[in-house]
Amino acid sequence: MIPRLNIRFPIKRQWQYWFGKQYEPRQGEYLLNHARSGIVIALRVSLPNGGRVGVVAYNCHTVANAVVHAGCKPVFVDVTEDLRIDIDSLPVNLDAIIVTNLFGIRNDIAVIRKRLPKAVIIVDNAHGYGLPEEGDFTVYSINQGKFPSLGEGGILLVNDEILMANEVYSNLPSYGFIAQVKLFVQMQMKALAYNRCIYWLTIRMKKTSNPKVNKTIVMRKMAPGIRRLFKAWLPYAREEIARQKRNATKITDCIIGDNGFMAVLKCDYPTVLQMRYAGYGVETATHFKNAIVWAEQFGYVRGSCPKAEELTEHLLMIPTYRAL
Repeated sequence: MIPRLNIRFPIKRQWQYWFGKQYEPRQGEYLLNHARSGIVIALRVSLPNGGRVGVVAYNCHTVANAVVHAGCKPVFVDVTEDLRIDIDSLPVNLDAIIVTNLFGIRNDIAVIRKRLPKAVIIVDNAHGYGLPEEGDFTVYSINQGKFPSLGEGGILLVNDEILMANEVYSNLPSYGFIAQVKLFVQMQMKALAYNRCIYWLTIRMKKTSNPKVNKTIVMRKMAPGIRRLFKAWLPYAREEIARQKRNATKITDCIIGDNGFMAVLKCDYPTVLQMRYAGYGVETATHFKNAIVWAEQFGYVRGSCPKAEELTEHLLMIPTYRAL
């Protein structure tokens, strides 16, 4: 079975690079444990007294949770048919907006800036490492299941207010020795569990319950070992991103994305297609199918974002990381 997410970072490479040289950030770049930690820092720096923050309704619950954790109020906005932000649905009184490039599908920042000239723009590239640095802040994810899938890490790029970001970042705790050992062991166990030869067993052991979405975010600086993995991966980044795009094209002509994190299909009966792909040994997923249920826990009102609600019932994601 080919897993829908690429979490199987080879154990040999983990051992080879974990103890190598660390990646050193450039000016305005902050290495964290998660991309959501970067969103929290960006909001605390730009809106220290809180504010109204636009959040895509079809999204992961961690984005709205980060907004709440930063002391702000999430305001949900709709998406278009191609999973970009619906500009017409954007309230003009937003203090900030998190522009999530879902599955690597880029939004037009210039158009959003024109619509919201005074709002802080935070670009969420958790699904697309290598996409341009845009807006006032940009966050990337190198967490397991993202691309690249290196372990537990996020990157925040700050285009302004660097001194204030330095102050917030310097107060974050670092990974202790025990925490690093635990992270390293977890990574190896997941690498084994996501081996395609035994993944059928892993699927049966997965939890099916919905996660608690409104919870405290533990913020840390990026683990030193992850920084070393990231430094080792960077020389191959361009080649791996190109391979991901080629794989996406091979899988389906229905791909709508820039970096091929996943192939996105819109269909009437996604669960039927899921069963067919499973028959060929490929795990697919109705990604974010609980997005509206999650959003409701942060104050979302049904009917506010009709397109997002529709897409939760009709989208199917197909992995693109392995050439077929």
